[in-house]
Amino acid sequence: MEIRALQWDSDFFELRIGRADISTKEDALSLANRYEELKKQYDLLYIFDPDNVGFAANGARLVDEKILYSKPCEPRQQYSDVSFFKQASPSEDLYRLALVSGGYSRFRLDERFPKGSYRRLYEKWIENACPQQGTNKQILILPDTNDIVRGMITINHEGELGHIGLVAVDPDCQHQGIGGKIMSTLDGYLFNLGIKTLEVPTQKANTDACRWYEKNGFAVESITPIYHWWLL
Repeated sequence: MEIRALQWDSDFFELRIGRADISTKEDALSLANRYEELKKQYDLLYIFDPDNVGFAANGARLVDEKILYSKPCEPRQQYSDVSFFKQASPSEDLYRLALVSGGYSRFRLDERFPKGSYRRLYEKWIENACPQQGTNKQILILPDTNDIVRGMITINHEGELGHIGLVAVDPDCQHQGIGGKIMSTLDGYLFNLGIKTLEVPTQKANTDACRWYEKNGFAVESITPIYHWWLL
């Protein structure tokens, strides 16, 4: 079992953060017994438990059950009112929708992160999702008649795999088919590029999102419990 430092997370949150992946009950017990040693090196460990063996230690909390969904890309309808965001920096609408997308995020639900961390993180993620020269990053948006963006999906692709990042529909406009139009357009666009598979992570607790992905043809690939173990 390897424990590795996460430099980006550590710099962003101004905490000493690492990650451990456990696969057996022996891993979990061994890790929990290293508290005194590990607290000298880390303030927080993300514990990934793909085999669902469980992790119990003082300061540890199950914060997420990450579901990875996937589906084969298909030649679905591309809607004319769905467009690509062209700017290199997010609009105010995209910043707003980015925060909507993270409603069930472990970074929002874990109150031990420094105040404002969730907002800063999702603002950074939508900034990084904007189209950049030399990358395959795209954001599909659906504006209303006043050019206010009511829904968006961020995408990156490499080889034959497309990966969805953030997905959001304005809370005032949900259940109006906005997300479905964007997803159908994205599916058709990637199919035409030769992308074979589309994947997206979400949280098991986000039951509305899970139902929506399944309605759009996604199937569960894996479920990974994630613990935050605070060593402060």
